[in-house]
Amino acid sequence: MRMTPGNAQHIGQRSSQQDAFGFSDPEDQAFTDQAGVLAVLADGMGGLAYGAEASRLAVQTIIQTYGALALEQPIPVALDSAIKAADEAVALLAESRHESGNVGTTVVAVVVRAGQLFWRSAGDSRLYLWRKPYLSQVTADHDYGRVLDSDVEAGLLSREEARSDPQRRALTSFVGQGPLSAIDANRRPFTLQAGDQLLLCSDGLYNSLATRRMIEVLEHSLDPHLAAESLVDHALAQGLPRQDNVTALVMAFEDGAVTVRRKTGTRQPGLLQRLRGAWKCRVNSVQSLKP
Repeated sequence: MRMTPGNAQHIGQRSSQQDAFGFSDPEDQAFTDQAGVLAVLADGMGGLAYGAEASRLAVQTIIQTYGALALEQPIPVALDSAIKAADEAVALLAESRHESGNVGTTVVAVVVRAGQLFWRSAGDSRLYLWRKPYLSQVTADHDYGRVLDSDVEAGLLSREEARSDPQRRALTSFVGQGPLSAIDANRRPFTLQAGDQLLLCSDGLYNSLATRRMIEVLEHSLDPHLAAESLVDHALAQGLPRQDNVTALVMAFEDGAVTVRRKTGTRQPGLLQRLRGAWKCRVNSVQSLKP
């Protein structure tokens, strides 16, 4: 199956870029045939110290650790080890800066090999699957809002109390807190189809952009790099005060061999891509993706 990657990123209205991302080398055919293509996105926690350093270190550690292990270990085992190594590396960063317990980053990592998808995540950076006509959030957010919503279902809180709780968006799991309290993962591979697209993004994207607009962009963009750029542009166009860092990675899949696109880097503000035709918004439950 041919995979074409794309990416875009913008600092938003923040003083520093605390999102980081990376891919394994899809041109390394021997590695890709056995271990697949790895994509990683991390969002350093702005309320804590050294968020930018934490996110970059997490991405670097996951790519290096997975690369060292994946030729000898099953993909899920190597991916678990890579996430654990990132957690330990960020914790050591905090210790070296005398900030133990006060440095952290979200992480979402995916591996695709021969059309089979594996994922791991901690925090609230997300993985979506676009399979026409549905956009499905694959990963589960690790935040206090999930706890509050469970209390609502149990009759312990009103829905309004849960929605208005000031701690609703506080993270309950993230890389650097060591050991990780929760990781979202699939143990059996999920099979991708030709025409599928994966979207990895930081909360600066989905908190700024309505789901239906994300669907509109993915449905009408023929190129994954243009799709990523358009998603970021649409988020910036909302003009939100204190717009967070925005990062989008898009991986498109078609029949055939891997296609490598080397256009990477930081997205600057630009004109919105013109979209033609009507669109339909349908959101599918993530539960159908869980093995």
